[in-house]
Amino acid sequence: MKVLMPTIYYPFIGGITIHVENLVKHIDDCEFHILTYHSNYNQKYENVVVHKIPYIPKMRGLTYMLNAYKIGREIIRKEKIDLIHSHYAFPQGVVGGLLKGNLPNILTLHGSDVLKLSKSIIGKPFFDYAVGRADKIICVSEFLRNNLGDNFKRKAIVIPNGVDFNLFYGENDLDYGLFVGSFVEQKGLDVLIDAIKDIDFNFKLIGDGPLFNKIKEKIEKENMKHVELLGKKSQIEVAKYMRNCSFLVLPSISEGLGMVLLEAMACGKAVIATNVGGIGEIVKDGYNGFLVPPNNPKILKDKIKILINDKNLREKFGKNGKEFSKNFSWENVAKKVRSIYEECYNNLKDDVYDKGGLYNKTR
Repeated sequence: MKVLMPTIYYPFIGGITIHVENLVKHIDDCEFHILTYHSNYNQKYENVVVHKIPYIPKMRGLTYMLNAYKIGREIIRKEKIDLIHSHYAFPQGVVGGLLKGNLPNILTLHGSDVLKLSKSIIGKPFFDYAVGRADKIICVSEFLRNNLGDNFKRKAIVIPNGVDFNLFYGENDLDYGLFVGSFVEQKGLDVLIDAIKDIDFNFKLIGDGPLFNKIKEKIEKENMKHVELLGKKSQIEVAKYMRNCSFLVLPSISEGLGMVLLEAMACGKAVIATNVGGIGEIVKDGYNGFLVPPNNPKILKDKIKILINDKNLREKFGKNGKEFSKNFSWENVAKKVRSIYEECYNNLKDDVYDKGGLYNKTR
């Protein structure tokens, strides 16, 4: 089966990229044609072809959408694509909708596309088009599925993110708190800085994004020598820091699921996270970590101090989290997604595909 996949991909590091990489790695009986933003990344998987889509930085979404549609249409014709699987509603999901024709079209929703894009005046028409054109919708949390309208919810299924247990496992507790994520407003970094500025404990912040310089200036202004900004790191590097931290903090204002929380749990680490989005589906307050309200640096500070002062408690949370994380593996995620491919392919092939089973010759 040949799959056209409009998505963010390497060298852009983030939850979607990691999600996609683990799908293509574990669904090795499919050939993936990835439409991603133009880059110099060299693909390392034999079943993946990366098609680099040119774009204008200040108009990234729209220019990607137009160029991906043009290039994708040619790929469908030349490669005899069997199925489209887009990641994120705009622009990738819109591209999938435009290219659909008679092909099965699957869309995975990852978080802010449901929680922010679908609720904005400009974004909502694009979101509605993308989900409306999808034959099947995959949501990474039950919370995201519940935020879809009834017309869309009926064709949506929940398949949470997974964990790479070869990378994420326990090592040491080297006495530092850790944040991993994009430096964007919805991650709540301002709240985290306010919470930890007077705490006598080391913290490491991994990530990059539009708020990086603002956060850096705030740390310097407050003379927070106990807080280290590490910038963007590869997943291998992230895993090393996670294996050796004391606990992970994710103070998000909105979140689809929070994959870094599962990764920290797999490393046997306690977590502190805000009770937003799908986070409550994986963080059980008082069992594998603490849940705190968003935008509340005082309560966040109190919970952080509890874990700093009680190593036995963070070990207990870490042990429970490690056991809980065993329910999530990329192998299982890939099997479920592969079954969705088969289901959508079989549902439409009688109407679309010729007897050879590959593609509609009239396309």
